[in-house]
Amino acid sequence: MVEVVPFNGLRYNEEKSGPLSELIAPPYDVIRPDLQETLYARNPYNVVRLILGKQFEDDTDTNSRYTRSAKDFKDWQSNNILKEDAEPSFYVYSQEYTFNGQTNNRIGFFARVRLEDFDKGNICPHEFTLAKAKQDRAQLIRACRANFSPVFGLFSDPEGTVDGKLAKIIERPPLTEIDEDSIIHRMWRVDDAETVQFLSESFKDKKVYIADGHHRYETSLAYHKEHGAEVPDSAHVMMFLTNLDAQSLAIYPIHRQLKCPAPFNRDHCIEQLKPYFNIESLPKGQTADQLIALLEKEGQDGVAFCAYLGQGDALLLKLKDIENIVPFMEDDSNDLKVLDVYQLHTLVLREVLGIDTRKPEHQQYITYNVRTAESMANVDAGTFDLVFFMNATRMKQVRELAERGIRLPQKATYFYPKLLSGLVINRFRP
Repeated sequence: MVEVVPFNGLRYNEEKSGPLSELIAPPYDVIRPDLQETLYARNPYNVVRLILGKQFEDDTDTNSRYTRSAKDFKDWQSNNILKEDAEPSFYVYSQEYTFNGQTNNRIGFFARVRLEDFDKGNICPHEFTLAKAKQDRAQLIRACRANFSPVFGLFSDPEGTVDGKLAKIIERPPLTEIDEDSIIHRMWRVDDAETVQFLSESFKDKKVYIADGHHRYETSLAYHKEHGAEVPDSAHVMMFLTNLDAQSLAIYPIHRQLKCPAPFNRDHCIEQLKPYFNIESLPKGQTADQLIALLEKEGQDGVAFCAYLGQGDALLLKLKDIENIVPFMEDDSNDLKVLDVYQLHTLVLREVLGIDTRKPEHQQYITYNVRTAESMANVDAGTFDLVFFMNATRMKQVRELAERGIRLPQKATYFYPKLLSGLVINRFRP
């Protein structure tokens, strides 16, 4: 059983804050320094100041991005920039977007979900987390006692019962409508007793799979275990819940940009890969779109990657035998060998290139990027030695492994589109 309940959300008072389109931001982990600057300049109350404040060389424990976030959060409430809704509510959220030329409208809702350990089997993670990111989010939640950004949760509803209820709600005029990066975001507040009860009871026999926000979930759970006695309202975490059986759910691949621990030698690397992969040199000057189209085609009947080594030099790697990985699996589940991302991290990154992404000290050698053309340009510029392009992990694989308690490597999935931060905030009441 998963406990899903409404909450008194904190929302921007646009009469004082300015329009919501100036106040929202993407999740903190996709905000690069240039975007952070843009968001800071857009509006003095932009939520980036709460979720990812600037850092300075003279920061201390008592004057840091976290303490500044806490001060802004307190001041914005005191000055009525942020107002709490009077009634406990669910917040229905839709994102209309285009994926592979097809227009979709992903629908779900923000709610509070009771925190519990993963071993109970009701909340299912699907990938490992990074220690540095968890430490960062832990400091923020300790300072501010709130969830500024939702955990992205999935539930199974093949009959579309919940979706049917939400479809009626979105026929009404929305509270807000924002066009951001060609994605139309809309939100509605729902507080009528019948709908609230229906949505809460719909989850009594469901599991929730974490699609994105593992760090936020784990730090929220750790915070409640540590501070639950003094802050009992921290027992729940804010989640966005959407149907994993809906056609509008899309997963993107996340490509691996690498700066190798030892000087990179192209020919030596290829020789080391040959026992495991059939390797084909591709015609010079392939575009990003051409590489991805080829990779998608070749990946239909097996594990395949494209490696880009700079200045137009690209390789297609096709796995010879899925069982060749077995001697290198150590204590990992045998079920993982079907995953492209596991084959890449184990055979290529760890065994050939010496990059073990399970070790925190090896994270410096890898950077994740969904932008194919940008990744190629980064290699051309010498910022990275090479980049591996991947096909997306399938939703069926994510669900089956999560149900069995098997976690994927970090950044195995990229659920698109990302959820906006700043639409609604879950504050822990005193």
